[in-house]
Amino acid sequence: MPTITVSEQFNCSPEIAFAVLKDFENTPEFIDGIINSTMLTEGPIDVGSRFRETRIMMGREADEEMEITELQAPSIIKLYAFSRGTEYHTTYEITRNENGAKVTLIFQPKPKTLMAKVMSALFSRMVGQVADLLQKDLRDAKLEAEKRQEQA
Repeated sequence: MPTITVSEQFNCSPEIAFAVLKDFENTPEFIDGIINSTMLTEGPIDVGSRFRETRIMMGREADEEMEITELQAPSIIKLYAFSRGTEYHTTYEITRNENGAKVTLIFQPKPKTLMAKVMSALFSRMVGQVADLLQKDLRDAKLEAEKRQEQA
């Protein structure tokens, strides 16, 4: 599956956009596709923090364990997951602009095993569905960020 990139304009400060995007514990409250999120590490969210996310994918529940590999407030969040022979790298880039913040999500699956490479080729036809799902997640996060901006 190729790299997928989606973007959304957030009408809030980059700081609020960053805070919402790294609020992994509470994502089920504002991202429709996520039904559960559990922190696996204690303490403040930082590089090395891990969490498990449960979401509905293609009509089924899917659990993924993710680790934060980079945090640069308020501009970069990077996540890593390894599942079923594939590495998943997700990057959120937050750029200040005249209307608030442009958020770009970059999703990079990298199959590492033969079976994962075969499955990746089969699932390449589903790129559009995955892109739509990621865009919906960003729109849900945007609504939450704009709500928090109004409350600030």
